[in-house]
Amino acid sequence: MKSRLTLLLLAAHAGAALAQYKCTAANGAITFQQTPCVDAKSQERLVVIPNGHPPPASASVGKVETSIDKRMLVNYEQQHRRDQLVQSLKSAQDDAARRAAQRAADIAAAQGQFGNDPPDSQALNNALTDINSRYQAMAVLDDDRITAAQAALDNWDKMQAQSAASVPK
Repeated sequence: MKSRLTLLLLAAHAGAALAQYKCTAANGAITFQQTPCVDAKSQERLVVIPNGHPPPASASVGKVETSIDKRMLVNYEQQHRRDQLVQSLKSAQDDAARRAAQRAADIAAAQGQFGNDPPDSQALNNALTDINSRYQAMAVLDDDRITAAQAALDNWDKMQAQSAASVPK
């Protein structure tokens, strides 16, 4: 019996932690709190998405969803997809920057090994040629990856702009 009571109290506390209220005072000041508003001009109960993730599908069983909730979820999903495209572009740019820094380090290492003007400059030239050819091939791949990621992001933004323009207000 005691464990059931504890479980019931914990469940009630967990549900209350997700409740949020937007309170508007008589002077127009807005506050957000976890408890219902007291002496407020207006109160609005907000649906909170914990940790930035939408609630599981089972959470909406038996509840009436509003068009605002659906639009918010669609907007969240669209922003999440755009964030993924931005992250893909940033990752490609970061990889290219790391590779450029590694190329410079490899050239410095070769110069350190053979010297800037060694008696056998052919060995240094061969090492630099090898380094340059290896990194040029990777630079082409990096450029292609960056171009593709940027094009995907630009297409996404263009499609969203067209979609927004075609929706009647």
